Amino acid sequence: MTAAPSAQEQISFILKLQRLFSEGEFSATYKFALLLSLAELAVECGDDSGAALSLPMAKVGEKFAELYWRQVPPYSSGLADTVGETLHQNKGSVVALMRPLRQLHALSHGQWSQVRALSVWPACLRAICQTVRDMPLKHLQMLGGQLDPFLYTYPCPPDRVVLNAGVAFNLRRYQELVQQLAKAGWLEHVRSNKLNRVILGMRDDLETFMFGSARADLSEVAQVLGPLQQQCCFYCQQPIKGKAQVDHFIPWSRYPRDTAHNFVLAHAVCNRSKRDMLAAKPHLERWLAHLSRHGDEQGVLLAQLGFVSDQGCSLSVAEWAYQSGVQAQALAWREKSNTEAVEADCLALF
Repeated sequence: MTAAPSAQEQISFILKLQRLFSEGEFSATYKFALLLSLAELAVECGDDSGAALSLPMAKVGEKFAELYWRQVPPYSSGLADTVGETLHQNKGSVVALMRPLRQLHALSHGQWSQVRALSVWPACLRAICQTVRDMPLKHLQMLGGQLDPFLYTYPCPPDRVVLNAGVAFNLRRYQELVQQLAKAGWLEHVRSNKLNRVILGMRDDLETFMFGSARADLSEVAQVLGPLQQQCCFYCQQPIKGKAQVDHFIPWSRYPRDTAHNFVLAHAVCNRSKRDMLAAKPHLERWLAHLSRHGDEQGVLLAQLGFVSDQGCSLSVAEWAYQSGVQAQALAWREKSNTEAVEADCLALF
């Protein structure tokens, strides 16, 4: 029976990641995207048993494409002596991934949630998967010129990537660290590319353009959530007078994705007070009850606005977040300045 990695094995994994970023060869941004894809899929599809995790190549390719989706349109700094162009992701010609993504982007009018319904989606996904197989899967684990298959065995089966025993556990446990390292490396790679100098200028909003922001304009989301919540704050349950704020129930800092079922409407003061903390058990119970009653409707309405709607995935992410909170002995927000330990019995709610 497979066991969860020991403390020493977890440290060894982190040291391997450190080596990957310091010794790995990054001629393009594909490796950063692949590492982020595997980390997010470990949260969405894995568990904490320590077992190996088999990921269908189609899931890896789709997650890979989603990470690049925001970067398909031209980036424009608006500054003098710069031009609006698609960012260069390598040192030479446009990366192969951009060809199918540009086609999908044009046909869907930039709406990721509409992509799967396109007739060209299967062919484009096959092309994306082939790019992932040919490039980053082959080269990601090259450390100092040597193959070190600590994440997955390579060569991979043609239809899947199998994460080694303990890898999904570590990617789930250290998700925030992986996100920070990979995104920082990706940003630096784009910034340091000489081909991007005439595009970027000196503006510092590149991270928001590439990966999104927790402070994106969600006014249309608020209009959908208001009637579903009877125009009351999700947290304090009091009527909202004036402008409400849309909060990520599972904080953006823990899982940076705008997904339809993770949004709740709140008073500005409650939203600011909660910050990047998990919500205490009573709020979690209310959120799960809200999804049971209104999840289907909320998913359909927000999908029409372009947000990804997958309630099962949102629940898996939430369960992972609370598991991580229990393991890290994190504090959960109840109200105002009141916090409490994330309770282990929160996990029984899922």
